[in-house]
Parts: sequence; C-alpha cells; structure tokens
Amino acid sequence: MIRILIDTMHIADILIDDSYIELAKALQNKKITGLVSVVTLTELIKIRGKKVNKRMHSDLNNLIASNLVFVDVNDTIAIRAGELRLKYDIPTIDSIIAATGIVNNVKHILTDDNHFKPLKNTIKPIDLKNALKLALK
Repeated sequence: MIRILIDTMHIADILIDDSYIELAKALQNKKITGLVSVVTLTELIKIRGKKVNKRMHSDLNNLIASNLVFVDVNDTIAIRAGELRLKYDIPTIDSIIAATGIVNNVKHILTDDNHFKPLKNTIKPIDLKNALKLALK
C-alpha cells in the first residue's frame, strides 16, 4: 500500500468536491494510506468555519474517524519543520506538514502549493491524478 501525505486543501476538497470521490474510495479501500498532520485540523477550522459551525464539526469528526492517519507534532517533526522554514522559507504550517511526511518516510505529498516544489527530492509534490495512479499500482 502506498503512503501519501495529504495537504490541507485536498482534505478540504474531499469534503466538498465530487471529483475527489475516487481518492476517498482509494482511502476507504486502503489502496492509499493518507497521512495528515494534526495542524491540518487547525487550517480546516479556518476554511470550513465559514460554513455552518455545526456542519464543520461534523465534517471534522468524520475525518478523524476515517481511514486517514493523523500524525501528532513531536519534537523531531518540529525541529525538521524549523529547518525547512529556515532553508526554503516555506510558511510555518506548511513546513510542519512537510516535516510530518519527511520524518515518517513518506515519498509523496498531494498538494497544489508551489512552495513544496523545492522539497521534490525529499518529498515529491503530486496532484490528484498522479495520486490515483499510485493507488492503482
């Protein structure tokens, strides 16, 4: 089974965008293990908080109960994130997300954010289409 780190925007899209049904199925069928930094929950509250508050909490609870693997920030991840922030000037939250994957030996991150590109030799940014291709291998 392939392990992919999933950036916040794609987690949010799983909740609202029908084009993510195949990814949701791949996660549910355990063809992909989706790793997610717990800081993604913070970002989702901001994104989804614009919607009805009750719905947002239901969505977050469903995500937490799903097959996604939420990884806590520990000292190793925090230090690695600081190094990424310093070297590549990646925003702090995204540095933590990237460090979560790197420390956990994940090879790919599902993201559309360009600031992950400098990390391509450490954790390769991929789009939804390529993530689904990996699930079919």
